[in-house]
Amino acid sequence: MGSKNRNLWLYNLVLAGCTVWLASWAWPWLADWPPLGVVLAFVLFQLLVWHYGFVVPSMGLTSMERVPQVAALLLFPLEVAAAINALPALVFPFTNRRYRQGSLRFGALRAVHNACMVVWISVLGGMAYRAVGGAVPLQSPGWTELWALLSLAAVMQVVNSSMMITFLWLDRRDVWRIATWDYLLSDSLFVPIGVLAALICASAEPVTIVLFVLFLTLTVLSLHELVESRRHVQERVRALDAASSARQAVSGSRQLAQIAQRLLDHIGALLPFRTGFVALHDVERGDFDVVLELREGEQRERTRKPLDKGLSGHVLATGQGLRIDDWDRAPEALRARAVLKSGERPGSVMIAPIRWRGRTLGVVSVQHSQSGRYSEADSNALAAIADDIAPVIADARTLEELDGYRVRLEALVEARTAELEAVGQEREQLLLEVQRHAALSEQRSREDALTLIANRRHFDERIDIEIQAALSGGAALCLAIIDIDHFKQVNDSAGHAVGDTVLRRVATLLQQHCPEGALPARIGGEEFALVLPGFTATATVELLEGFRQAMRMLRLDDLPLSAPPRFSAGVADWRAGDDRDQLLRRADHWLYVAKRKGRDRICAATPAE
Repeated sequence: MGSKNRNLWLYNLVLAGCTVWLASWAWPWLADWPPLGVVLAFVLFQLLVWHYGFVVPSMGLTSMERVPQVAALLLFPLEVAAAINALPALVFPFTNRRYRQGSLRFGALRAVHNACMVVWISVLGGMAYRAVGGAVPLQSPGWTELWALLSLAAVMQVVNSSMMITFLWLDRRDVWRIATWDYLLSDSLFVPIGVLAALICASAEPVTIVLFVLFLTLTVLSLHELVESRRHVQERVRALDAASSARQAVSGSRQLAQIAQRLLDHIGALLPFRTGFVALHDVERGDFDVVLELREGEQRERTRKPLDKGLSGHVLATGQGLRIDDWDRAPEALRARAVLKSGERPGSVMIAPIRWRGRTLGVVSVQHSQSGRYSEADSNALAAIADDIAPVIADARTLEELDGYRVRLEALVEARTAELEAVGQEREQLLLEVQRHAALSEQRSREDALTLIANRRHFDERIDIEIQAALSGGAALCLAIIDIDHFKQVNDSAGHAVGDTVLRRVATLLQQHCPEGALPARIGGEEFALVLPGFTATATVELLEGFRQAMRMLRLDDLPLSAPPRFSAGVADWRAGDDRDQLLRRADHWLYVAKRKGRDRICAATPAE
């Protein structure tokens, strides 16, 4: 027997002795008792409200126990009421496995403690009620009874809370984390129903009493179902809420860590530990994901552990919890599996599997440096807590997997998007290349390959366009045809390569002297044309004179030529009714005139011609 249980038994023995001493003032069996059926009804109803109370491993339970207890105190003699209230308290721990935390020894502890506690609650509460002037049985309450009932409720709650806190403290629980105001005061809420039950039982007909008892029974069952459903929904909603906001604040992995933190906090209020951790089985990787580990209250970094080492793997394999009271006396097979840090020596160890729907999700473990710190009841309490948290962990685990799937899917989508973008860029580049080649092909189809100015095709298209523009708008239009003088001699004496260079340089110079909107073109071997929208013959002659002077200055030092090339030109105005051929014939005419007159000159028709 551990020191913790020894302290509890000593406390129970003292409490039992004090209770016997209290009962010796007025032995219950010497008083006037109600009929046996009434006694059984009170006992059974008390067991009902406890069985369908709201069980919490760290505290016991919260229930409507004040209803039958207060009703008994307001209907029967004080010692009889105390005995009737204590009897179900003595029986209940042996009828509810979870309340006794799976241990008959711990159940006996709670049975003795609860029975004695209920006696003191009933006696001291009843004495306070009678001291203020409350009537028994209660039939028509007035202001005196109201104050008496308030005194009854206050004394019962103070005695109940004081004795429960003492029990939890001796059980080495973290009392101030467990004994919240909600827990300490919740029983008092049902005192008015107990008063109502006493009034109905004292003055109503049997049928009314039966109907009222049925109503209370249905209320207990319905309230239990409602609270349990609400608790499960709240747990699920908390898990879903936290994980659904993963994109804003919390991921599924972070949610698991929060649940593990809450689990270890709750266990810490029940079972002091030096080291505690929550590890989940990763089926895909075949190891443990240690979601949270606390050592001396300090949180360690999330790690992974192999399944074939450590006691957690043993618990996972067997599916059964493990409790080691004294590490030095533990079986050698278990000690050999343990993975201990240098200088580490555990005293007591407990590990409980986290099971959900027939599958072991992982384990929760606590250990203390002292031996004998954990009892069978503690082991069962740890298992109960693990069972309670299992569905929440299962939900969070599912959400973490979904979160991982979402991350992988997003990465896949991102990679696929990048591939599509790359393909799109390649397609765009290819399209641009095609467009560039098309433009280049179009340009080359309209461009002279040697001189890179407009070719004959482009010249024909452009002069037709300009004639139509002049015809519709009445604007001037002029055409000049230029021929390089004695160019055959250049080819014959210096070679065709030199001739090609001369042609390129002449074309470049011509392009430089062209005004905006004009089109220079090579329309034959050494023959060029100049389309000049908006120009008259006179203006064109002036332009070509400037070009002729520039040709005289053209530097050809790098070529084997004795002198710069000269040219002859013919200029013709467009006249209404002219088509392209007519305009060309007239420009050619004046070119031949320039040739006949000795070349190196520009000839154009006068306005009268």
